[in-house]
Amino acid sequence: MTENSKTVPKQLKPFVKGDPRINRKGRPKSFDALRSLAQEIAHEAAKRGDGQVVVVDGHVVTVTEAIMRSWAASKDARLQQKFIEIAYGQVPSVTRLEGAGGGAGCGDADADGSRGSAR
Repeated sequence: MTENSKTVPKQLKPFVKGDPRINRKGRPKSFDALRSLAQEIAHEAAKRGDGQVVVVDGHVVTVTEAIMRSWAASKDARLQQKFIEIAYGQVPSVTRLEGAGGGAGCGDADADGSRGSAR
């Protein structure tokens, strides 16, 4: 028994040269058709369970608008956060690299990126 067989279940097989499961051409071209279909559906009029078109403030609501309204009114914080991110943009994340005492945090580099004096 090999070392690898102890950690990998028997039904899983590693890739070998020429394996047809390897996706060398990137995402399938048919995804573009799926995205196009999803966008068409998003622009359709939203309908209630009884088939009636949803109207808010005198205008017909699209599927996208119905989803956004449901996210905005949801009790699920994740949906509310996604709604806010779509409406106002994602909150930028700041990455700070500091060493002990607030100095440069990448090895022995000084603030100007040099490695200090020659040794």
